[in-house]
Amino acid sequence: MLHLFTVVIVILAGIVAVTAAGIVAVRLVRRTRERKRAELAARSRPALLAFVADNGEEGGDELVAIPEQAWRAAEPHALALLGKLRGEAHAGLVSVFLRRGTARTALGRLRSRSPVVRARAAQVLGDLELRQAVPELCRLLTDRHAEVRVVAVRSLGRIGDPAAAWSIIAGLDRSDSIPALLASHTLAQLGAEAEVTLSAALDHPQARVRAVCLDALGLLGATGSVDRIARLLREDTSVDVRVAAATNLGKMGTRGALEPLSAAVHSSRPTLLRAAAARALGDLGSPSAVPTLVALLDDETYQVAHEAAHALRRLGPAGLDALRDTVEADRSRAEAGGAGAHAQRSTAALHAEEALALARVLHEERVGAAR
Repeated sequence: MLHLFTVVIVILAGIVAVTAAGIVAVRLVRRTRERKRAELAARSRPALLAFVADNGEEGGDELVAIPEQAWRAAEPHALALLGKLRGEAHAGLVSVFLRRGTARTALGRLRSRSPVVRARAAQVLGDLELRQAVPELCRLLTDRHAEVRVVAVRSLGRIGDPAAAWSIIAGLDRSDSIPALLASHTLAQLGAEAEVTLSAALDHPQARVRAVCLDALGLLGATGSVDRIARLLREDTSVDVRVAAATNLGKMGTRGALEPLSAAVHSSRPTLLRAAAARALGDLGSPSAVPTLVALLDDETYQVAHEAAHALRRLGPAGLDALRDTVEADRSRAEAGGAGAHAQRSTAALHAEEALALARVLHEERVGAAR
């Protein structure tokens, strides 16, 4: 029995020794490979940096002529640069990648079984701003892996082809849909040509889709869609969509938004919508909104009155004067009643004073920053 135990111990010791030796060998091989890759990349890096420094005008042929093994070592650095460059330098480096067949390789890898490979390929194609890749990237919007879908959306935004708009919108109408904020920013990146598609999607049966398209139109400043957005503000069955409509009408800054936003603060409307509409009137920037906002200062709903006061603050001189007039009228009322400093302040005056105090703080910060 003792002999058997000794044999087992010896065998286990041998296994441990072999495993340790294997780990050491693997680490040595990995370090050797990494050192060799770093040396190869270092040889190519001066040519790459010189090309970028020259704004991509000269040196492209030298980069294309770099041996394949050395280029593979330098490629991660080149791709990192590609994502940061703009203008001629970006176009020049894209040309180098195209001549080396990087786009063709990445397109092929979009169908890899590995989600990591698919995501990396999508990232490369987005950095290359390759329009030919749009159909394949749109296909990835239904990928079973969320990470792949997110990278595909970002790449479509980088490419900026309006043809991708419907696919991105369709990707929102899924149980495992892409993030709403990412989708709205990507749709806005597709440019003004996507406005027609986004406006048409405002009739989509899913409230989430309508809200995202409203946000995208707001980011685009799509003033041609003001009437459609105003209709949603009045008639949509979803409060969230109506809030999004109000918010984005404010961002557009057009006079046509004043009437629907003023109607949306009526006491018969939901509180969230009234507060959003009051805030949007401040974003709109029109002094014509002052009387509507002043009337809301003593609203029985705190959120509505608060938003109205700060909307007046953002309207500039006309709004600030209205806030000061509100405070002064409250003081005059107290003095006329004989209560003086012990008089109970009105809700409107309290909200006005808060907004004025913040206005003074922000003004002092701006003055300090300018010195």
